[in-house]
Amino acid sequence: MQKLTDDLRTTLCPSYDIIISALLRLLPRTLPPTTLTIVLATISSVFKHLLLPTLTQELLEATWAAIADVLPKCQSEIQRAVGEAWGGVVRRFKTELRPLIVSLMVDTLEGREDAIAWVFVSACKVRQT
Repeated sequence: MQKLTDDLRTTLCPSYDIIISALLRLLPRTLPPTTLTIVLATISSVFKHLLLPTLTQELLEATWAAIADVLPKCQSEIQRAVGEAWGGVVRRFKTELRPLIVSLMVDTLEGREDAIAWVFVSACKVRQT
């Protein structure tokens, strides 16, 4: 399974910007709940399998800019779901990139307060086993 994931990552990484932009453009639309659930799960998977393993400062800045652009256009429930998904990603960032994402989020706080609050809540969650 790991080899398949690596092969897919190699194939899809060059198209990361296109993929994430297309998915984020769906969020402000009125979607049936099942479709929205699939879109959010897909975004989370793209973050987990494409973004995190290849994360650089430039990629982080571009991804946050795309998310920050779409958040004010979304309903509050969708902002919360995106905030929770992004918080799960932030939790897994390399230590040296965490101050950068906090700075980026604070710099773009206006109109995104609730979503960013959910990012922090989700990033600080402790999973119990």
